[in-house]
Amino acid sequence: MKRFLVGICSLFFLLGAGTKAVSADDDKKIVDKRDAQGRTADEEARRQATREAIRRAVRGGQVAPKTVHEKTYQSIRHEQIGQYVGSWVKLETYFGRKVEGTLKRVKGDIIYVDEHVAQGSASYPINKTKISGLKVLK
Repeated sequence: MKRFLVGICSLFFLLGAGTKAVSADDDKKIVDKRDAQGRTADEEARRQATREAIRRAVRGGQVAPKTVHEKTYQSIRHEQIGQYVGSWVKLETYFGRKVEGTLKRVKGDIIYVDEHVAQGSASYPINKTKISGLKVLK
């Protein structure tokens, strides 16, 4: 709770220190370069410093930068499907049915996919020869 309060106090302090007072002589039109969200580079630097200060206050110490690896769906061949058991898959059959879910197992020419539906999940056995498109989240 103490760390939370320190973080909130730091936030208010940094936000208060970052505001600018405008005097009556500054009625001139000021042109500055702004990004797509309407912020200048200086404002964005202050926002980033505020975020870092809050993270340090809440976590207590230095914050290690996180490396984020974006996962994407990649097409694979039918022969490779056995090595992706437990992965999230998208597939389309030759009949036009699209199934998206977790690959549970592969048994011969049949693959079993658990599709997540409103009330739980449904397991579908699908013949490999009936699949027209197969993608795995990597």
